[in-house]
Amino acid sequence: MVPISGIQFGIPVAIFLIASVTVFLRSDLTQYHIPVIMLALFALTSGLMIPVGAELVQTDAERIDYRVTPQQGSCNETADEQVTRFDTLSIEAQDVFLSTLQSDNVYTTTVHPDEYELSTDVGADNYIIYKSECYSLVGSYRGGLHYGLLIQALYIVGIPVTIGLATLAGFSYRYGNFRIPVAVVSGIITTIGLYTFVGLRTLLLISFLLAAVVWISLEDFEPLKE
Repeated sequence: MVPISGIQFGIPVAIFLIASVTVFLRSDLTQYHIPVIMLALFALTSGLMIPVGAELVQTDAERIDYRVTPQQGSCNETADEQVTRFDTLSIEAQDVFLSTLQSDNVYTTTVHPDEYELSTDVGADNYIIYKSECYSLVGSYRGGLHYGLLIQALYIVGIPVTIGLATLAGFSYRYGNFRIPVAVVSGIITTIGLYTFVGLRTLLLISFLLAAVVWISLEDFEPLKE
């Protein structure tokens, strides 16, 4: 499976290659149109990533974290009313228990057997007798209010950003502006690079500063208008 960092790094590279090939195949475009096309492709990518990101967040919210902990003493002394023998569990419940036990006592899945009580907070203890040993299985939902807020934020932020990028790309192409796309594309690539290899620290500040430097440096350079 390709790591997330590889995907993040690969997006701007793929966009640059597609823009370069487009310029090469069209005689009416020059190398200076590459950042304009990249800006349009970033807008397209942004629009596509909104529903994809929302689906990934929703899928993660539906996942359940299971933990198994060996108990000292017998299950009967711990909680009589919650004790279940392993061989009386459904196949689905047995699979969850064994998978958790064999995965360093931590296992994540979307499966929720009816025998197990779950919680969105601390989790509910499910005591299980397996090979004469007592175990406590705790299942906790990942989903919560923050997942819903994150999905809403994707649309609230993502849609205006997509429209803004598309508008800038159209304006730059229509009026032959080279300065805007270069500055914006520089900021976007810096943001992706910092997020991938450094993290969120000073991410936006450095990205905006670089975009501003590029904007100022290109004050009198407009090759698309020549």
